[in-house]
Amino acid sequence: MQASVRSPSTRSAINGLTLIELVVVIAIVAVLIAAALPRMTALQRQARIGHLNSTRGAVYMSATMVHAALVTRAEQPDVMPCPAGGAPGDNRLVGVGTLCTEHGLVKTRNGYPASTALAAGLPGIVGAAGIGTLFDPSAEQLRAEGYLVDVAGPVTTFSRADASMPSLCKFTYTEPPAARTAATVSAPVVSGC
Repeated sequence: MQASVRSPSTRSAINGLTLIELVVVIAIVAVLIAAALPRMTALQRQARIGHLNSTRGAVYMSATMVHAALVTRAEQPDVMPCPAGGAPGDNRLVGVGTLCTEHGLVKTRNGYPASTALAAGLPGIVGAAGIGTLFDPSAEQLRAEGYLVDVAGPVTTFSRADASMPSLCKFTYTEPPAARTAATVSAPVVSGC
C-alpha cells in the first residue's frame, strides 16, 4: 500500500486562503465600498431635502387651515374652553388672537399662525404645523428630532439639524404684516443639505 503524500500547495488550499487571495478579496471589497459610498451620501442628501419639503408642506397647509378656520368662524369667539386645554379661542382675524385646535390653543396674528417663541406656553406656527412630537416644544426637543427652529420677530426659520450646512438647508415662514394680507412660506434653500 502506498502512502499518500500531500504537496505544500494542496495543504494551504485546504487550510485557508493564501496571502495573495486575501489581498485580492480585500481589494475587491474596497472597490465596491468606494463605488457605493457616494451613492449613499447622495441618498442621505435626498432624504434631508425630502424631509425639509415635507416640513414646508406641513407649515404651508397648517397656515392655510388655520386661516380657513378663522374665516369660517367669522371672528365669533368660542363659548367653551378649548377641550385640549386653555381658554376659549377668540378667533380674531385682525391683530393678535387665538384659535382652538385639537391639540390646544394656537396664537394667531392677522388671521394666520403667529411666529412665537418656542416653549412659550401658547404655540404659533410650530404647534399648528405639528413640528416635533410635542405641541409646544423647546428648541432642544426639536433639535433631538432633527429640526433647528429659529424665531426672529415675525419670521420663523426651519432648518435640518443634520445637514452639512443647516443655514443652507432651510425655509422660512413669515406671519402677515397687516390685516388682510397672507402669511408667506419661502421656497426651500437646499444647497447645504
